[in-house]
Amino acid sequence: MATDRIAKLSVNAGASIGDMRKLHGTSGIPAPAPGTDSVPDILGVWKAAHVTLVRSYDWVSRLDTVDNPTSLFPDWSADPSDPASYNFAATDAWVRQTRALGSDILFTLASEIPANKQPVRDLAKYEQVVEHIVRHYVRGWADGFEGAVTHWEFGDQPDFGNLHFSGTPDQFYRMYAAAARAVKRVDADLKFGGPCIAFPLNEGPFREGLLEFIREQSLPLDFLSWMWYGDNSRDPMDFRTIAAEVRAVADKHGFSDTRLLLSYWSMTGIPTAQFEDADNAAFIAAAAVYMQDSAVDEAIFFRADTGTDFHYKFRDPAGIFEPDGSENARTSAFRLVGQTLAMSERLAVTGGDENGFAVLAGRAPDDDVVRILISNYAIPESYLTARDRDVFEFQVPIGAERVNMSLNVPPRRIGARSAGYTGYALELSNLPWGEDRYTVVRYRADGEHKGEVLASQQGEGASFTLQGSLAAPGVELIEITRTPS
Repeated sequence: MATDRIAKLSVNAGASIGDMRKLHGTSGIPAPAPGTDSVPDILGVWKAAHVTLVRSYDWVSRLDTVDNPTSLFPDWSADPSDPASYNFAATDAWVRQTRALGSDILFTLASEIPANKQPVRDLAKYEQVVEHIVRHYVRGWADGFEGAVTHWEFGDQPDFGNLHFSGTPDQFYRMYAAAARAVKRVDADLKFGGPCIAFPLNEGPFREGLLEFIREQSLPLDFLSWMWYGDNSRDPMDFRTIAAEVRAVADKHGFSDTRLLLSYWSMTGIPTAQFEDADNAAFIAAAAVYMQDSAVDEAIFFRADTGTDFHYKFRDPAGIFEPDGSENARTSAFRLVGQTLAMSERLAVTGGDENGFAVLAGRAPDDDVVRILISNYAIPESYLTARDRDVFEFQVPIGAERVNMSLNVPPRRIGARSAGYTGYALELSNLPWGEDRYTVVRYRADGEHKGEVLASQQGEGASFTLQGSLAAPGVELIEITRTPS
């Protein structure tokens, strides 16, 4: 390896720079459940990845506004106070699976799309139904759960043309208010927010308009949720850039205490997207590192499962598992990121950059483990050229309709070319166990590795140096564990 292509990294294991931020949520179906029996059980990987927050999703927890036998409330002529009026089985199974991980749950109140995107007809009844669903998952109503769901999100991309919501903004606002009242009536400490904005850089009724309505009506907004995919930039810094804009909008409207919740994030959300497994893996790890220094308060990766889509009957390439549940480089990167974020304290690091060579280090609360995550990612050359307009225009088919969309996107960082590192030279100092012995294990996710052990060695003392090759695209986790006497 040429000297000028070696990243010189330094980690001070004795210098905490604050708590590690637990931005490692996800969504998906981690195990078979009623209606989703064909999916493999991947709960073990989610547990190993220390998933912190899981967002409910279409196939197990939709509250439709029209009659639908698979909805949580299948018949709108039914009595909201009667437990027999609800269809909890699939959602209950999913909740039990998720709670077994020790993860919090973000429960999304929205309709199955595209069939059931209408506004509710009876707002008072809708409020009663929402309240009983919350009571089921928080207060044990109808043989339910105690405190199983902590976050309640209203809406799912209402600004995405009329694909997700076909009513008026005012109808959406009133549904938001009804859901907010229902949730807070059950428990004022529950977190309530929304609306998972699809186009967070676009001014409009589901951004400024909703914020103004919430402020005027003195409604709760514990979190403002939005989404972003990196299709138009392949830049892992996008999430930090966009979060700063969303933060500014929230603050301007008087919501400086409202948390920012990234409901979906991934390198790509386009079903026809093409990418290399290792390239996507390095993007995932780099983006997770960069979000540590962003305005994002909670982040949910889309999607840590096989990508099986029970509505559109195809396999979403955003899924990071193989169809049979086996791992690939993306799965491994997700797991290695989670193991790093599980460290309690973040450590001082030098030598990384913001152009894809991302480095994050942390130590465990008992000071027996230090982990260092390195991602070597290169933004493709085709994404390093400026656009004529920072707008992405596209068309979405909705039945026989063709709906035109216009999405504002961040300017491309044309100077963000990879430094071209092919390896690193790491200096680690002030290990918390002093002169005791330790074991160093290196794990790798790239085109040839799926998170397995790359190498291991023994040592002793409070510091050591390590040199390794790591060409782009690739992810490495270096784990240093105190050896028991």
